[in-house]
Amino acid sequence: MQIKDEETLTFPGKLKNDPSKQPRDKYCRFHRDHGHDAADCYDLKQQIEALIRQGKLQKFVNKERADPNRQEPAPRWDNERPRPPIGDIRMIVGGTAATGSSKKAQKTYFRSVLNVHLTSSTPNTARVESPIIGFTEEDARRLHHPHDDALVVSIRVGDYNVHRVLIDNGSSADILYYPAFQQMGIDRARLMLASAPLVSFGGTRVFLIGSITLSVMVGDYPQELTRNVMFLVVDCSSAYNGILGWPTLNSWKAAISTYHLMIKFPTDYGIGELRGNQATARECYIAMLEMEDHHQTMCVEEQRTVAELVEELEEITLDESKPERTTRIGTLACQLVHQALTTFLRRNQDAFAWNHEDMPGIDPSVIVHKLNVNPSTPPVRQKK
Repeated sequence: MQIKDEETLTFPGKLKNDPSKQPRDKYCRFHRDHGHDAADCYDLKQQIEALIRQGKLQKFVNKERADPNRQEPAPRWDNERPRPPIGDIRMIVGGTAATGSSKKAQKTYFRSVLNVHLTSSTPNTARVESPIIGFTEEDARRLHHPHDDALVVSIRVGDYNVHRVLIDNGSSADILYYPAFQQMGIDRARLMLASAPLVSFGGTRVFLIGSITLSVMVGDYPQELTRNVMFLVVDCSSAYNGILGWPTLNSWKAAISTYHLMIKFPTDYGIGELRGNQATARECYIAMLEMEDHHQTMCVEEQRTVAELVEELEEITLDESKPERTTRIGTLACQLVHQALTTFLRRNQDAFAWNHEDMPGIDPSVIVHKLNVNPSTPPVRQKK
């Protein structure tokens, strides 16, 4: 150690572990004991980082930064680059993550939020200082300004590069649209049952096909990050292949800048970056507007079709003694057919049911109203 004589290190005592269980082939000159190498010593690394932040080891730091234009990545000991993706998913063809779907889980989560107190006490676990993440004007030079574009990125999901993924830190769920799920060739049997619907900004409920946990990798080698993400799979129209919400962004410890259209996150080998595609973001925006216009046009056409009558209807009395018993027939038929149909209906008026007593022997399941609820969820009586 070149800094052992700097009188800045605080040498700890020997390790408190059982000496008989410590490997004798490894010796730490910092602890002056066997068990691990000085290169792997956690306590030594923590003190060196603290001294660098205090400005006491500038001669060693400046030596590494003599050439500011040269950026040497930190050594990666496994020397194994990730395998290339199988393919790309570019175009779409054709409830909360923390609480769960049950009422009991949601109430438990709400109580835990109310019990959060901001105190000066710290947990007993070892704290690792995260690097400072910042954005500069250099990060925004590739963009067209001014802009109000969404942050749309490309990520690696499983063995595929999935493009058109919206970063939405206002979403409590990570969403994968069903067309993209189909293109990835994943067996639908892998989907887990998910009963809680998603509620959009307009209050529309979208019911899920299921949920699935997939590996997601972002960043460039070696500043890359790989995490398992639980996606909720939905089957509805969208210009995006997926949405990443705050559960995943929080797990990355990500810093997001919509001005720079960029995400930065800490990795074991420095700060990783994920840039948004401004052209793709505008393409998705236009596609969503066209889909909305098409949907509204379809609704208007359907309403017009329902409102138009095929022919005028005429009301006829089936029983002269009971004038309230009537039915209606069309008026486009000729007089002979009209008279024959009226006679036939009056002769078979016993086939009509005018009240419940006229329908004996019918299975109650045919007319009993049922609520479309989850049978595994017990009913709860709400307060008035």
